[in-house]
Amino acid sequence: MNKEDLILLLKRYKENKAKLKLKLRDKENILRQIESIAEIDLSATSLGINSDIHSLNSISDKVGNNASENTDKKANLESKLKEIEEEIRELNSKIEEIDIRLEALKYREREVLIAYYIDGCTYEDIGNRLYYKLFNQTRTSRHIQRLVEIATDKILRLRLKMS
Repeated sequence: MNKEDLILLLKRYKENKAKLKLKLRDKENILRQIESIAEIDLSATSLGINSDIHSLNSISDKVGNNASENTDKKANLESKLKEIEEEIRELNSKIEEIDIRLEALKYREREVLIAYYIDGCTYEDIGNRLYYKLFNQTRTSRHIQRLVEIATDKILRLRLKMS
């Protein structure tokens, strides 16, 4: 992973977490829909509807059409479910990558990186507000910039040490 990719992952961290929550909700909705279709199919077969009727009357046509529509709906929902599960896996891996890398940092470095890349604060804001809030001290923009650069390089090199 290069520095630009890492910075992009950091900047999209909140967005990816929100997308993950939405995708998980979508997955639950699809699972409920599939379950309801399965319940409809089970109730129709358990009642024995049209199990021995082979006529061409309109009732059996409606039941047959509903059954085929349910099969099509279920197949479409299952394909959507697979797509969503793949998106969930990708989002999870991106979020975990950042979480793991941030855990490797010291508290100060982690808070400064989160404030700069994830929360979008300026160096000046971090030096005057966040740093003062955390440590009862202020720091110059240049000092905060150096902290961000050092912490970014540190989590970038993390994979190299692990290999």
